[in-house]
Amino acid sequence: MTDAQSHPTAEDIERTFDHPLVKGTRPIAQGGLMLLQWALQFGWTCEGLGRLRAIDGPFILAANHTSHADTQAILSVLPSRLRNRTCVAAAQDTFGAASEIHSLKDIQKTAVEFAVASAFRAFAFDRRGSPLRSLRTAIELVDHGWNLLIYPEGTRSRTGIPGEFKPGIGLLAKKTGVPVVPVRVTGSNEILPPGSTVPRPETAHVAFGAPLKLEDGEDTREFPGRLREAVLSLRTEPRPRPDRFRILARHVYRSVAQRISEFDS
Repeated sequence: MTDAQSHPTAEDIERTFDHPLVKGTRPIAQGGLMLLQWALQFGWTCEGLGRLRAIDGPFILAANHTSHADTQAILSVLPSRLRNRTCVAAAQDTFGAASEIHSLKDIQKTAVEFAVASAFRAFAFDRRGSPLRSLRTAIELVDHGWNLLIYPEGTRSRTGIPGEFKPGIGLLAKKTGVPVVPVRVTGSNEILPPGSTVPRPETAHVAFGAPLKLEDGEDTREFPGRLREAVLSLRTEPRPRPDRFRILARHVYRSVAQRISEFDS
């Protein structure tokens, strides 16, 4: 497989987003997530959306990462006109399609890539090898008018405190020249902790901070630290008291989780 084939361009990714099968599956996938959210009574609150509405043109959302529920939480609180022009950088080793199909695992990996592309307009971002080709693709997508959601830590935090941000976010800020919006998600690891497959009836909070840009003379290697501090400064929302329906949903969750555990054993 050639380098160009293994690292798709922005045009390749846009063709995937516009593929009839992907476009046809998207409302089904998103509807299924909404139904699951209603049935299990998990959800999100947000603040700072006005900061996004004031931006003229594309922007980058740079968020902390503690759960696979983060993406759904962030996208769900965006107005539809912004959400429909936002793509997500997803870890290639977790969500990317297999380069060749040789086993059931390769088929499953390709199916996961199709699912996240359908539900979230996600594209594979190489976080293990050299990120330069993935960064180039991300820059092209922003140049084509897409907003970009990226997790600069490159992995999920197990402590809830953001880890160090990778230097690639500094290069993205410099090469695109668009505002970088710090985003803090709290409580998502209560909804879907690492290793969990059934969402819990909890509430996450999404806070959008003031947009940042690379300052004159600022080193791209210094920008990630400043961005991380901006994320850490955002307010977290106290967990609301559960109502009766949410208490019932917790009982449903425990029952489903127990059945899955029995099945796995």
